[in-house]
Amino acid sequence: MKELLWLLLLILYGIYKFYKSRRPLTKFDHFYERAFELEEKKRYGDALDIRNHGIELHTLTDLERADLHLANGRMLLKLKQYEESTKHYDASFKLAKYEEFPYSEGFDEVIEAYLYAGRKEDALIITNDMLKRQSYDQNLRSSSL
Repeated sequence: MKELLWLLLLILYGIYKFYKSRRPLTKFDHFYERAFELEEKKRYGDALDIRNHGIELHTLTDLERADLHLANGRMLLKLKQYEESTKHYDASFKLAKYEEFPYSEGFDEVIEAYLYAGRKEDALIITNDMLKRQSYDQNLRSSSL
């Protein structure tokens, strides 16, 4: 009887995993998680395609689409595709232009991508934008003093 129960649970788990892998992507979390899983499997092109599909959907907020661009930029930076990386960072900043998001150490990587892509002026502009955030970002203000 126990073996039959375990077999039933295993079959149900298999059905769940199959359905989960085939479900349509409609929400930000779906795109983000699926792309992350693909990236972990080193299927970078597929991860990029999944995020780009999410970016095209207007059901996501600008901030969510900006986050997908940011994730693409980080992945491309790891792959040393600096110019492509900065294109996604540009799109991310444009979408989140009026959002007040706090400074993160991840922005150091963004600056690095712009420098490697030969876009020093843009790196300075982004750095200055981060310095302007000192007015409301307690972490940046205290770390720069």
